[in-house]
Amino acid sequence: MLYEPGRESVFVLTEAVLRTWPGTPALMLAQLDRLLAVESLSTVRLGVIPWRRPVPVLPRHGFTLCDRRAVVVETFSSERVSGDADEVASYEETFGRFEQAAVFGDEVRELLLLVMKEFRDLGDAVTP
Repeated sequence: MLYEPGRESVFVLTEAVLRTWPGTPALMLAQLDRLLAVESLSTVRLGVIPWRRPVPVLPRHGFTLCDRRAVVVETFSSERVSGDADEVASYEETFGRFEQAAVFGDEVRELLLLVMKEFRDLGDAVTP
């Protein structure tokens, strides 16, 4: 879907997601490199809410809006799909608030490159 012409996918992450590493610095560098590649697609808008901005709502769990028809709500133990119009509208409003707080374009690329540099430095520090 990311490569489908005429379709736009918008992703918003917090900077904390970029800095929370479940593996090695090398793993995180690979993940961040992939985000840079995806961000460059004309069909994708990648936004990050930087540390310096308050989040408009505490992001307690992930969710995916599917063409205004459904929302997929992801928790640690399950995933639920809802087509309830009121629930979808509530998640659309929440996503809009996250989107307004995020940086996009050049600012998000600069942030990704900064975090990558920091992970490179960490990798150098842990390499014997």
